[in-house]
Amino acid sequence: MRKLILALTVLMAATGCGKKIPEPENSGVAIQGVSTLEAATTVSSIQNSDEDFRVKTFVRGNSVYVECYLKNYGFSESNPEQLATVSVFIDNQKKVDMKTAAFIVKDVPNGMHKIKLEILNGAGEKTGLQKELEVHITSSI
Repeated sequence: MRKLILALTVLMAATGCGKKIPEPENSGVAIQGVSTLEAATTVSSIQNSDEDFRVKTFVRGNSVYVECYLKNYGFSESNPEQLATVSVFIDNQKKVDMKTAAFIVKDVPNGMHKIKLEILNGAGEKTGLQKELEVHITSSI
């Protein structure tokens, strides 16, 4: 009986270690889905002397992967005074509000685009922290 339980435990552990990595869930996101294109990738980093807000981006296919680093704000609801939201604008049109530090902007059309990231506090007010970057989308879809 012990050998059977041990065998089942090992079997369950082995099946749980697959190669499929789950996608993060961002509730209320208008832009969803992950592009799995094997197209050329572009990496871009924006790091100014402004250490209060730094952004790293990675373009793959028609998706832009974004990581935000905030000094005085966070994305955990355990500290509502310092809660942050990232408003994402593409070509001066608001697309979505994100409540996570890392997210993916998907289905960006081919061509050059200006992306603006603006930080809002827990009350939805502008904090004065914002970054603008340009991305060039050359998807082969």
